[in-house]
Order: sequence, then structure tokens, then C-alpha cells
Amino acid sequence: MKQVAAGPRRWWALGAVCLGVLAGTLDATVLSVALPTLARALHATESDLEWFSSGYLMLVAAAVLPAGLAGDRFGRKKVLVGCLAVFGAGSALCAESSGPGLFLFARLFMGVAASGITVMAMSALSVLFSEADRPKAVGIYEAANFLGLPAGPLLGGWMLSRLWWGWVFLVNVPVVVVGLIAALLLIPESRAARRPGLDPLGIAASTAGLVALIYGLIQAGQKGWGDPAALCLMTVGLAALAGFGVWERRLGQQGGEPLVDPTLFRSAWFKWGAVLGGIAGLAMIGVLFLLPQYFQAVQGASALVAGFRLLPLVGGLIIGALPASALARAAGPRLTVLLGFVLLAAGAICGTMTGTASSTAFIAIWMAVLGAGTGLTLTAATAAALSRLPAERSGTGSAVVQTFQHTAGPLGTAIMGSILAVAYQARLDLRGVPSAAAAAARQSVYGGVAAATRLGSAALARVARSAFAGGLDAALLASSGIAVVGILLTLAFLPRRTTVTDSSSSPARPGLRDRKKARTRATIQACALRLFREQGYDATTIEQIIDAADVSETTFFRYFPAKEDLVLEDDYDPQLIEAFLAQPPDLPPVQALRAAFAAVFGGMSGLDRAEQRERIALILTVPKLRAAMLDQVSQAMRLLGRAMAERAGRRPDDFAVRTVTGAIVGAVMAVSVAITDDPDADIAALIDRAIAQLEPGLAL
Repeated sequence: MKQVAAGPRRWWALGAVCLGVLAGTLDATVLSVALPTLARALHATESDLEWFSSGYLMLVAAAVLPAGLAGDRFGRKKVLVGCLAVFGAGSALCAESSGPGLFLFARLFMGVAASGITVMAMSALSVLFSEADRPKAVGIYEAANFLGLPAGPLLGGWMLSRLWWGWVFLVNVPVVVVGLIAALLLIPESRAARRPGLDPLGIAASTAGLVALIYGLIQAGQKGWGDPAALCLMTVGLAALAGFGVWERRLGQQGGEPLVDPTLFRSAWFKWGAVLGGIAGLAMIGVLFLLPQYFQAVQGASALVAGFRLLPLVGGLIIGALPASALARAAGPRLTVLLGFVLLAAGAICGTMTGTASSTAFIAIWMAVLGAGTGLTLTAATAAALSRLPAERSGTGSAVVQTFQHTAGPLGTAIMGSILAVAYQARLDLRGVPSAAAAAARQSVYGGVAAATRLGSAALARVARSAFAGGLDAALLASSGIAVVGILLTLAFLPRRTTVTDSSSSPARPGLRDRKKARTRATIQACALRLFREQGYDATTIEQIIDAADVSETTFFRYFPAKEDLVLEDDYDPQLIEAFLAQPPDLPPVQALRAAFAAVFGGMSGLDRAEQRERIALILTVPKLRAAMLDQVSQAMRLLGRAMAERAGRRPDDFAVRTVTGAIVGAVMAVSVAITDDPDADIAALIDRAIAQLEPGLAL
């Protein structure tokens, strides 16, 4: 697993990541202003227009989990670059489409590509940045994401009023090209050291469940929660996702490789960070959906002016996102998330006082407060979820976080739209209004205003606008209620502070399934070492090892993706970290490490020592193994440096931490070479002696 070294390059790489995300956000928002033009240019029906938008959103949400698996399995940079290329090609195809069929085909491909871009962009944060810098990186990532919210409608509205409609989609191409070049030059390739297996049933169940659920929510938002098709789709989707959860748990218990590792949810930081991020989006997204309608239908603004009036909300989102990392370091992630929800609730409650005559300044103030709270909560919660996400599982882990956020969008829109519709209908006073005009007013505020214009009735226009403002107030009250739920969940479940001993990074006591897997793995390694001893490393084939161990090819590659792993892979690194974390907190880092080495290596049997000597001898004599060993040493230094930095209260990229870690790893390597010459050497004693000789100069 490669990781960008500390320095400016990783921040430039973050810029490349943000460019890719910005391209996806621009396209998702620009379509809203382009639909009327597309209806005329492509001769599209209402059903076509619905699919242009909902089909894209469905696939963005449904493809996140497979995209995360693809990144972990084949390489996250490869998936990001490939998805950017497909997204750019899809944008060009949209612009050149002559009919709704080809346009929809291009939009669906863009949805899949956008899903891969967002997941790989978020997973890159876990690979590029240490835990200390990750919250700041998440804040910049979220701010770039928020920039696309107003930029799409504003840029799209300006282009549609002056240029050919195809430029609305071609504008993505230069952004994608710059993002591709930057990604190729700046972002390092990374994937899971042990390639994860495929889970066809899990992929099918999760994709089908998310497609059905998201489309059902979209239908509920458009046609109401009582719509039979919407209810059927949501029921099918929830059933498929429930079955997916049962299958993943069972597959993990049986020693298989599930699409989503259930152990991720042992971490309260990951689980509740993902959930709370989704809740923040749920509370805010309805406001983003309803306010443009308020500005246009109630205040009479044009689409372009309505886009400009959303800028305080987006400005608040960015203002909340950027300082979230500094605030989380000072006050802790829990208090930061809590403060964000409080601001979100306060902004929404102030918004419930909005009426037909409310000033632009008043609306801008409460929008900015609501946006700041959302940006603060979303950034801090996402950073908390990623804080203990191992780089090995950054693809699928980021996909889970994205799943919560992508589902929150259509769910929030459906909830707020339904609340507004019910409140709007309840506030309409249509006594004495002609039946045709009354029917138009009941359908929407736009219909009511249009009917009032035809009749020349200022009273009907006032009634429709007042009813819509009342519906908006009811929806904002619901947003504040969702924010209060977020406050309660934060207080109840989000840990007070993050520690390295989180359950996601400290393995629990192994159960029956884990012991069975360990036995299988040990059997394969023992058979391999015997064949290497009898035939030589280069002369032994993987097929011979599979036959000797009496396992299937699938089982072999599940544990050992490459032949070198048979020699290099062992359980000592995680055992050492676990023993280190178990030492008394007042013990200095180097002394705690000496105690950990003694705990792990002091109990080695003669057979264990002989096997370790045999492995080291192979590494020293086989060039391929020596080269591969460098990567393992680098990974061990990162794990050890992170744990020592936490104990010392320093950053993992601190020069002193790196120097001490490098010296200790070098001492252990020297001991490893020495024990090949002495069959009776006590490994634990030699390591302790080596570190003791260095300890006077290794203060942290």
C-alpha cells in the first residue's frame, strides 16, 4: 500500500480529487435548469425528463458499493481515472444526442461513472492523509463539493440564455481533462494488499435494493407517499437490502469475503459518523430543494436570480466545512458534530418565520446559519467515519459512507416535499374560486399563480403564495426536528474522543470462524515452507502448494494473493500493535514497545523460532522476496509510527516519530539477520537488547 509522503504533493493531489468531484456535482445540479430546454430540443416527454434526472441519481447511489470493491481489488487510481474518462465521454455524448433514448443512455453511464468518482475520491483521503490531517482534507473535499451546488444552476442558466444547449454538458469535458491529468500525475496507485474476493450475490442484492429504494423515494416525492408503485418499490428495496445485510453477515461468519466487511461496523466512529452524516444531509437537502421554488413562485424571481439567492446557503456550507478540522482537534469530533446540529436546528427554526414578505437579508441570515451547521456536521461526521478506516478497506468503507449520503438526498426531498404539499393544501382557501382555477392551485403554487394571472385575481395569487410559505415553514420545522434527532444520537452514541484502541483497529478476541481461518492459513504456509525447503523457492509452483495443502485454488488466493505472501505474511505485526496498545498509558513509547515485543516474541516455541529463521533465510537469498520485503517494512513503520505518535501525543508524520520508528525497525531487522546464524537465539531477548542499546537516544 503506497501512501503520499508528507509535503505539498498530497495537497496538490487533493486538488485533483476535488476537480473530479466538482465535475460530478456540476452535472448533477445543472440538469435542473436544462430540463425545459431538453424537452424542446430532444422532443422528450415528461416521463423522459423524469428518467433523465432520476435514472442518473439511482445509479449514482446504487453503484457506490461495487465501485468501492473495484477500487480495493483493481486499484483506486485506475478506477478513478477510468470513471473520469467515462464521465467526460458521457458528457460529450449527451451534448451530441439527437433523441431522448441516446441521451438517457449517456446519462446512465455518467451516473455509474460519477459514483466511482465520488467513492474513489473519498477513499483517496484515507490513503493520502494521516489521521491527523484527514479532517482538514475532508473539509476541503466537502467545500469543493458544495461549490458545485450553485455553480451548476448559475452556469447552466447563463449558458442556456446565450449559447447552444449542448454546452451545458460539454462544460464538463475540460474539467474532466484537467482532473485526469492531475490524477495521473499526482495521485498514487493503491489497492488492498490482499485482493478482496468478489461477492456476486452481495453486489446484485445491494444494487437492486438501492435502485428500487431510491427510485421509490423519488416517486414518493413526486406522487405522494400513498402512491402504490412508490410503496411497492420501497418495500422491495428495503427487503433486498435487509437480505443483503443477512447475507453479508452469514458470509463473513462462514469465512467468505463479503462485499462490505461487517467488522467495519464494530467501530462506533465509523458507524455513527456515517449515520450522522446522512442525517445532516437529510435535514438540509429539502431546504435546497424547496427554496428555489419559494424564490420563483412566491417572490417572483427568475431562475438565475433564484440561483444567486442560494449563495448564502452555499457560503454557509463552505464556512462550516473549512474550520471543522481545527475545531475537531480543539474540542473533539463529538462536540463539533453536536455544535453543527445545534446551528442547523437554529437556522431551520428561524426559517419557520419566513413569510411572503420576508426580506432577502433575513432569509440569507438563516440560510447561512443552517448551511454552516450542515457543513460543520457533515465534515466532522465524515472525518470521524474515515478516522479509523484502514487504507486497506478505504474503497468499500468510503462506499458505505457515500451510500448513507446518497440515500439521504432523495429521502429528504421526498419527506420535505410531502410535508410542504400537505401543509400547502391545508392552507389554501379557495372559496369562491372557479373550479378550474381551484384545481390548478391545488396542484402547485405555480398553477395557482398562473390561474390568478389569467383571472386577474390578486387575492388568489396571495392565497397560493401564502399557503406555499406556510408549507415551507412546516418543512423547515421538520428539518429542525431531524437536527434534534441528530443531536440526541450524537450525545448517545458518538464517542467522546478518538483513540487508537478503537474496535476497528484492535482485533477482538478471535472466534471459531477466525480460528478456523487461521488454521487454514497456517496449513498452507507450512506446506509451502516444506516444499521450498525440499525443492527450492523458484522451483516450487503454486499448483504444487495447493495440492500439498489440499485446498481449492479460490481458498489459496483468498489468503495469499501472491507467492511472495507465503513467506512474508505473518500475524506478528497486528499482535505487536495490539500488545503495544495494551500497555499502561503512562509508560513512555519506547518502553511500551519493549514490553510489547517481550509479550509477543517471549512465548515463541522452538518450532515458531525455527519457522521464523527459515522465512528470514528465504528472504535473504531470494531477490524477489527481498524486494517485496521493502513494502512490508514500510507498512510496518506506518503502523508502528501511528501507534507511537498517539502515545507520545504527536503527529504520525512528526520527524522525531519517524526517526525513532525507523531506528527500532532497523534494530529488529538486524536481529532478524542475526538469528539465522544461531538456532538457539532468544528473539525476544535480542530485540530487547537491541532497543535498549538505542533507547538513550530515542526519547519521544
